[in-house]
Amino acid sequence: MKNQNVSSHHSDTSGGIQSRYDTLKLIPWWDQEKVANARVMVVGAGALGNEILKNLALVGIGHILIVDFDVVEAANLTRSVLFRAEDIGKLKAELAAQRLKELNPDVKVALICGDITTDVGLGVFHSMDVVLVGVDNFGARIFVNRACFKVGTPWINGGIQELVGEFHVYIPGEGACYECNLPKEAYKEMKRRLSCLLPVEEVEQGRVPTTPTIASIIGALQVQEALKLIHGHEVAGGSGLIFNGLTNNYLPANFPLNERCLNHNPLKSVIAIERGASDSTFGELLNMAEEKLGSGTVIRLDFDLIFKATCTCGYSEQILKRLDKLSSDELRCPNCKKLMQPDITSTISNAKPWFLDKTLSQGQVPPFHIITARNTTSAVHFELDADRGKVLNFT
Repeated sequence: MKNQNVSSHHSDTSGGIQSRYDTLKLIPWWDQEKVANARVMVVGAGALGNEILKNLALVGIGHILIVDFDVVEAANLTRSVLFRAEDIGKLKAELAAQRLKELNPDVKVALICGDITTDVGLGVFHSMDVVLVGVDNFGARIFVNRACFKVGTPWINGGIQELVGEFHVYIPGEGACYECNLPKEAYKEMKRRLSCLLPVEEVEQGRVPTTPTIASIIGALQVQEALKLIHGHEVAGGSGLIFNGLTNNYLPANFPLNERCLNHNPLKSVIAIERGASDSTFGELLNMAEEKLGSGTVIRLDFDLIFKATCTCGYSEQILKRLDKLSSDELRCPNCKKLMQPDITSTISNAKPWFLDKTLSQGQVPPFHIITARNTTSAVHFELDADRGKVLNFT
């Protein structure tokens, strides 16, 4: 607290004490306490993410969680205010966290050096006030959209290419979600692992055509919308804006609600339990679920889990790994080198006791996740609250 006071204030020429937030407090509706208490997750620490993170730190957002698995490349240096030439090869999330503390020692920063689609538990989304996304692929956006709508957390999507950019605000229970109006082609593109209209290998080489100027504009607008949400201002779900930097035209882009969209189903009866992914077995959670719902209850994972692989040559192997984390090489038979056929499930039950003695971590369930169990009529959701402090380690 003593260090915070030193970093937040400085003496003016008249001998008084001046807060770094004094100018912001001149805004009639500004509440610095709300800003300092806010928890914001930023997905992606590239060009857009850099601008989002910079702005969040400058206004004093109290708790910032950075999620990114990538490392800094030379091509990032023309678009990323937080990175330097000597940072090439280092993890973006770690560097961004360090630079935010340099910008404003008041902010508390946590980080997850992982993939948003596999390494971030639903409890993380549940604990956030808002999620800001600056990634460049449909798969990550769809995952964030579904996670946020399950737990009731608003999120703000951003996208940029060359001098054109856009953002949209999505608020669970209020208006459209990201998938309400997503064309089928988007799902096909997601499956092909395309990103920003370019193959993923070109993205990895830094060839996505963006500029620091459009990243600055869209990132600023995303943070501005987040601040409005944090202060309780009215913001329409599904609302957004497209900016064309070539013509300087702004075009409102408000998405209508699709009543037939299947992604507007919030989790009900979320129960926080003092258990973690590394110290809880599938069997233990299944027993807890049966106490709530009765016999016949099953655990339904929100991903596919491989438990065995079999080859035509007769070789078989016990495997416990998420399908979305498995490479084709890992399914190659060590004897004949052919690809083995995996046995896949997303249901855990006493009728299928293959790995009831395994921990959730061994089954690659992320820490601070929310596990769903159900019978034919009801469902219960267990939040692994013992992982909270490990994951949201704001420092």
